[in-house]
Amino acid sequence: MLRHLYIILIFLMFTSCGIQRKLTRTWVGKPVSGVKRQFGEPVAITEASGDSVYVFEQTEKLQSTEISQGRLTLDPIITPKVTKTKRFYFNVKNGSVVKARLEEEYRR
Repeated sequence: MLRHLYIILIFLMFTSCGIQRKLTRTWVGKPVSGVKRQFGEPVAITEASGDSVYVFEQTEKLQSTEISQGRLTLDPIITPKVTKTKRFYFNVKNGSVVKARLEEEYRR
């Protein structure tokens, strides 16, 4: 029984501390003007089931780096350069955010 309680506690801790949860906690119920101040102008605004969906993008270039293997090797492993794109989707109803989510995409 105690083991099940620990598993449930760990699960709740991970779900409450996730990026999606923090995004939702921060923006749901806030006015869309605050979102625009934070993220700039939206890339796209679409209509979905009575809500307006505001899409914001942030792009970041990640440089290549060497992966440490913990031992000496002749051929180092190097990660490729990538472009990381974060897309933030905010469902807005009557000028206030009702739902928020995040998608991340990595492109070589």
